[in-house]
Amino acid sequence: MDDERIDWIRHQVYLGLDIKEIEVFEELLDRDDGVCERELGKFLNDTPEENESSIVFYKITKEEEEEVEVECEPEIPDITQEEEAAEGEGGEQAQGETAPAEDAEPKEQALGVSTPTGEGEDGAKKGASGKKRRKASTPGGDSKSETPTPKPEAPTPEVAESKPEEGEEGEGDEEEEEEKAPRTKIVVQKVQRTYLYMCYQHLPEEFADHDSMYFIRNTPGMVPLPNSKDEALETLPNYFEMGILNGHSLVMLEHIIAQVYMPLLSYNQHRNGESKAGEAKSRPETRADTRASHKTDGEEKEGEKKVNVAESRAKAMLRDEFLISMQKFAASITRTIQQIEGEVRLEVPEMELGDNIDEIVANAELMDQIREVCHEWTKQIRGALELQLKKVPQGKGPLAEIDFWRERNAGLSALTEQLKIPQVAKMLEAYSHLEADFDDVKSELNKYYVEAKDNVRFLSTLERHFKNIAHGATFQVVIETIPSMMNALRMVWIISRHYNKDERMVPLMERIAWELAERVDKVINIRNIFKDSTDEVKRRTSEAKRMLQVWKDSYFEVRAKIEQSGRDQRWEFDRKKLFERTDYMSNICQDLYDVAQVLEEFYNIFGPELKAVTGDPKRIEEVLVRVDALVTPLEEVAFDPFVIRHSQSWKNVMDHFNREVVAIENEAKMFIDESFQSLRSAEGAFNLLLKFKHIRSRDAINAQMMQKFRDILVQYQKEVDTMENLFATQKENPPLHKNHPPIAGSIYWERSLFHRIKHVIIRFQSMEDMMQSDMGKGTRAKYLSVGKQMKLYEDSKYEQWREHVEQVLPSLLKRNLIIKPTHAQQVQLQQQQTEEGEGDDLTTTHDKSFSRDDQRSVSSPFSQSRATMTPHSTSHAPTQSTNVYEVKYIVDFDPMLAEIVSETKYMEQLGFL
Repeated sequence: MDDERIDWIRHQVYLGLDIKEIEVFEELLDRDDGVCERELGKFLNDTPEENESSIVFYKITKEEEEEVEVECEPEIPDITQEEEAAEGEGGEQAQGETAPAEDAEPKEQALGVSTPTGEGEDGAKKGASGKKRRKASTPGGDSKSETPTPKPEAPTPEVAESKPEEGEEGEGDEEEEEEKAPRTKIVVQKVQRTYLYMCYQHLPEEFADHDSMYFIRNTPGMVPLPNSKDEALETLPNYFEMGILNGHSLVMLEHIIAQVYMPLLSYNQHRNGESKAGEAKSRPETRADTRASHKTDGEEKEGEKKVNVAESRAKAMLRDEFLISMQKFAASITRTIQQIEGEVRLEVPEMELGDNIDEIVANAELMDQIREVCHEWTKQIRGALELQLKKVPQGKGPLAEIDFWRERNAGLSALTEQLKIPQVAKMLEAYSHLEADFDDVKSELNKYYVEAKDNVRFLSTLERHFKNIAHGATFQVVIETIPSMMNALRMVWIISRHYNKDERMVPLMERIAWELAERVDKVINIRNIFKDSTDEVKRRTSEAKRMLQVWKDSYFEVRAKIEQSGRDQRWEFDRKKLFERTDYMSNICQDLYDVAQVLEEFYNIFGPELKAVTGDPKRIEEVLVRVDALVTPLEEVAFDPFVIRHSQSWKNVMDHFNREVVAIENEAKMFIDESFQSLRSAEGAFNLLLKFKHIRSRDAINAQMMQKFRDILVQYQKEVDTMENLFATQKENPPLHKNHPPIAGSIYWERSLFHRIKHVIIRFQSMEDMMQSDMGKGTRAKYLSVGKQMKLYEDSKYEQWREHVEQVLPSLLKRNLIIKPTHAQQVQLQQQQTEEGEGDDLTTTHDKSFSRDDQRSVSSPFSQSRATMTPHSTSHAPTQSTNVYEVKYIVDFDPMLAEIVSETKYMEQLGFL
């Protein structure tokens, strides 16, 4: 097939309707000059019109007769006949004896029959047609058998081939030819043929009970044409909604709504993650690594989460409204099915009844008929009432109670309405003159009908609340529903004529309690809840516990209102029936919340900060593995923890959990004690303790950590001693930065040491309790002592430098900038020029290219100044023998001035100037 889309549809139809014959679909497409193929192409290539958005395929199997040409089985020669033929009886008698055997073949088509008096017209025609069929199937072999010759004494059988008599000479050749040509016969067989049909939107009424398969377009425009079968199998299901109809349409619709779509939209989605499904983490992530990840990107995603929460709430509200509408639609379908199939039909005979009741009663024959019919009606109504009274709600939730009364109301209302038919009413009135037994049945029917009708009316006011309890998006929706539901129950208790008694209200309350408990049981699945983050576990369990608690509190609030009114019957219901299971489940939710809290506390302790402070990440990881294993026994329990009879087993599991927690706590305290004896940094340890002070962690470990401030002070004193020793050993010759002058560089070095101990003690000031202790005071004194030494060092350095500058600076500033060199300096400069000239091959011919204003600088070893040939300050007087320039002036700038300038700049930055 050229179109992969049509081929894909054919494949789906064959699978759905169990069609084996390959040619069935091709026959559909070719039927009526390809009308179905054109309609199918239009369905795939165009946007479907309003009444052509779906196509339906159904098959019909018919039994048909067909003629089949089959080869005859070879005849077994008869020895007796051969002997008789040898004696001269002739071959014609043998042929006549074999005819009955051939006539015994089943369903053979009769050919022409030869008689001694001649062949009939019909026989000739049939013989001719038989010859034609044989000729078509066995060409060549039957070419000589065109004109059959009748035999005088034996009729020609259906499958016997007539041989023309051509004399005794050709008999041998003809027999030879007959043996070579296959002998065939026409057999009529009954076969089952499958025909496929296609229609738009719905099945024809006469084929409504047939199995069918539908395809519904869910996108506008053309369905893309795949390039291969694999691509068609992968992409085309996205463009269609398809399914099979193999039963009552209303029943199937009710089942798919009630058992597929409504559970998908109810608390099953809540159980699978609700609005925070994307935030669920696998177990390895929810352990220690999750702590760090939540800290780093939590702030970045805070605004985004708020937006997502708002969107999720809006979607949840829309989903709840749609779910409630779907509930109403499903209820309407159920009522329609009941009215169509479930009602009791009273058979009303056709009889002529006059307007005068006395005349009817006087007619004995007519009254006999009426008596018989009324007796039958009485049996039917009594049977219907017994059947209704035996029924119980199909389900344990409160919605089943409403459905139960609706079903009873629908059944009894049908019977009541039938009794109001004029013909029936007249017959009953006439019957009442004879017997009064039907009045009792009628009054009983009316009593139960009024009860059902009244209960449906009042319970319908509670339906929305019950649906929120059963199908609300979150526990929060249920929590908000319970108070208003309890007030509505109070109104039903006050106004209703039937639900104002304990025997009605208590079972309804029990159903509500069961629905709440069942919801918790489905959402809080202990076998996978701890695969989520601890925050998610705490949120779910806390909301579940709060919901169960609100149920109990709301009950007692409404009960108190009823008692205060003093006008209505009090709610003296069995509290054990209503709250025993919910209270127990509330305790289980609290246990699960505590487990998540314990995990979170351990993760808060054994996080990246503790690894950085202790320097032993391997041991911390080992502890975290034990923490992860705490929930394994809870996840692997072989019982349902929410069932009360397993309370002792659950208690044993929690006792084992608590023992493991204590063991991990003891190990953690030992590890912390060992780690704080060899701290890597007092500041890091102090930050860790401050973190534990502001976050929730295990109380025992937190108390242990708070005792480690002494170890932190000890570590800080060690660090102060280290800085003091370093200062004492290097203060005479401190390491300087390459750009720093000696005095300012020494002060910078001293201040860097002081800052390393100062910023830590400043952090310590936030913990007044620690610093007010004896050890804290000693630590502060130690810090102040070292600080004073360092301050004294920098002050003395500055004073020495200032005094020195004040002494030497005036004389340095009074010196001339340019001076004449002395004789010794002149000689030294000349020697230096000679050496440079030899090394650089500096000749007079090369210097002719320079002007008299060219510059040259040389260093004077005598005055520590520069000898510079500046414009108008030097003259070039090269000698003829040495080619050495004579320097007449040199720059007299003492390097001490540059050092003083640099020191002054840095002293100003340090705050001394």
